[in-house]
Amino acid sequence: MNTKRRVSDLSSHKLNKKKGVILSPLNEAFGEQLKLSSWSQERMPEYLWLGLILMNYERKEGIKIVQKILFNISKIIPDFDYPKLSKIIYLSPEKQEIIYEIIKNGAGSKALSPLTIIYRNHDFPIFNQYFNLPEISFNSRLDKLLKAVDIYSFPQSNEATDLQYLSFNLMIMKNKFVISGDLKNIIGALEEYSNTDHCKEIMEKHRAFIRALTGNEFEEKNDIFCKKFWKDISMITKCAPMIVEYGKSIIEYENFINGYKNIIEHIHLTNKEKHFNDSKYDVIIGSTIYSLKIFIEMNTNSLENGIMGRLGLRTIIEVLMILKYLQKKQIEKPNVWEEYKLYGIDKYKLILLKAREIIVENSSHINSKIIEIIVNEDKWEEFVDIDLKYFDDMKIREKFNYVGEKNLYNAYDYDSNFAHGLWGAIRESSMLHCHNSAHQFHSVPDIYLEQKLPNIIHDSISVMLSLLEILKENYEIPEELLDKVGIIGGK
Repeated sequence: MNTKRRVSDLSSHKLNKKKGVILSPLNEAFGEQLKLSSWSQERMPEYLWLGLILMNYERKEGIKIVQKILFNISKIIPDFDYPKLSKIIYLSPEKQEIIYEIIKNGAGSKALSPLTIIYRNHDFPIFNQYFNLPEISFNSRLDKLLKAVDIYSFPQSNEATDLQYLSFNLMIMKNKFVISGDLKNIIGALEEYSNTDHCKEIMEKHRAFIRALTGNEFEEKNDIFCKKFWKDISMITKCAPMIVEYGKSIIEYENFINGYKNIIEHIHLTNKEKHFNDSKYDVIIGSTIYSLKIFIEMNTNSLENGIMGRLGLRTIIEVLMILKYLQKKQIEKPNVWEEYKLYGIDKYKLILLKAREIIVENSSHINSKIIEIIVNEDKWEEFVDIDLKYFDDMKIREKFNYVGEKNLYNAYDYDSNFAHGLWGAIRESSMLHCHNSAHQFHSVPDIYLEQKLPNIIHDSISVMLSLLEILKENYEIPEELLDKVGIIGGK
């Protein structure tokens, strides 16, 4: 448990191998018995009228005023357990007038006037008769209502906890909630809460008890009422999309790239005998050039703050991992380099066979003629089987652990979300956070393509330098060539 953030860490989660799911501690403990409810969506709209009253007073005074209103209501209308607005506004006209008179005498008509924007005269004439004040402009009422929604939406806030506490007061007043004398902490929380300032240390525990007590009400939710509230208030207010700004890199790439090219050229010129029949040489040099080309494309096309930059970084991370894997594996399996090449070729053979069946030439980016040449380059395709498993029958994550790059896998896994178009990646890159609490902080499409992403250039340079280390381990490279790349890269 991360006590500072009050959330569980990864080690606290449990792996359910049968379901293929990593369960959070709460879900693992309670399973289907755990029923979640949303304070802001399902309950806060019901009690917002209490919050509007509280906003007009200092906290302790406001709580006393609301408690007095609730007490008077409980004496006259005994069948009320929760002071929900959805119940009040659909009472008989006589009972509505009794309650509205109590509210008016206790807090004045002005407090609830903002609600007349949502609950209009056509549908709720008695409510408007008491609280729709012509001298208060629409914009003033709207501003007050939005402020209240903003204050009381977050369930962990002090203000929202005050509202949750008051929502439970009728149950206490009517002795419908009985607490065992052994539960002194809860009794203390209920007795001391309203008269204790939030800045007091004990209030952290009191607030937790209040939220736990009020988290599950003993009445069914009025989903229609709450959904209509959010629909109505969202339709009369504008979105407030937020764009997170990230700076561009100031690193000079040209020298880094030229230095890298010079190193590969030097290795190529000084290892001519390995060009013809050395699979290890082919894989290391080919994979490095492949990674360098991706790095250059990211730089040339300014992709470091974009989606495609993440796809590029993911790829060169996987290249680094597989080269480290092959190097380590060659000790027990000297022909692993040949096997890796064949594994890639048989994947291409599968593409070739499918292409022959469904692809019309010149209508696809897949050039089946080139693929056919590559597949048949070392042996006739009829002697090439197709391996559908992971290379060397080990999953990607296991390979990262095998080569001691567990942390690097985290970056790979994150960027894989972008490669697969999973919702987390879509949400971060293509949907903006609406800062309007009346819209429940929903997502807004980034239709003007303004949202950029954190710069990946430092990570990609780090991977390219790690690839350089593999080159150094296998081939002699003059120090003067290494210096030109290392200084630029920060090593």
